[in-house]
Amino acid sequence: MGLLAVLALSGGCQVPRRTPNPSFPTTHGEARADLTRMAANPAELARPLVVVAGIGDPAISSGAILKAVRPAVAAASQRLVVEVSFFDEHTFQGARQKLLREVGAALGTSIDDLPEVDVVAFSMGGLVVRSAAIADEAGHRLPIRRLFTISTPHEGARLAGIPIGTPQSDDMRPTSDFIARLADERRDYALICYARLDDITVGEEFSAPEGVALWWVPTPNGEWAHLQAFSDERILSDILRRLRGETPWTREPAAPLPL
Repeated sequence: MGLLAVLALSGGCQVPRRTPNPSFPTTHGEARADLTRMAANPAELARPLVVVAGIGDPAISSGAILKAVRPAVAAASQRLVVEVSFFDEHTFQGARQKLLREVGAALGTSIDDLPEVDVVAFSMGGLVVRSAAIADEAGHRLPIRRLFTISTPHEGARLAGIPIGTPQSDDMRPTSDFIARLADERRDYALICYARLDDITVGEEFSAPEGVALWWVPTPNGEWAHLQAFSDERILSDILRRLRGETPWTREPAAPLPL
């Protein structure tokens, strides 16, 4: 959130499209019932799970994600769930370093010996995680098996060109060196991307790297497409199904974005 929250407030509201996604046809009611089912039968995690907020976000997004995730996780795996927020960080480099430090501290290891993890990240947090997956000069990196992103500006953001004087604003431009560097790096992890239609802040068309499927859903009337995506039950239910080794709601092949 953070910068993107500021940008969103400058964008106004619009009537959301009702276009259904044939490859992600889940309703809110079905997703809510599914979250209740999983909470009644918690499952163990295959590996540690890191839940990441956006830059400048005081854990609002990560807290909402964890509200759905924790009840579905067995008690034995609760200690493997790590939350990281970046309210006090304003650069991608600073956020990256904080992510490595806090994951290591929470899991009782150093950044030299981090275990493989799954990650759920909102907005710019997804870019922080992708950056952290790349080894720095000291060889430090976050080993990832699966990265689930919600409304992450993988190819830049629609409103990133607004000059507000922050480093990440420049980094968020679709033509920035930061975005190009992430695009050039080879990924050794699965990347699963979600978005909601009519995202005037990031733009759903920017919410997955080229060649990666985007699992999109329409935005309910009266909701912000971007700033409430982290609490969308349809998205959270699909992520939890995948984390638990169950069949996801989403169906291959992913439908293209509606025109």
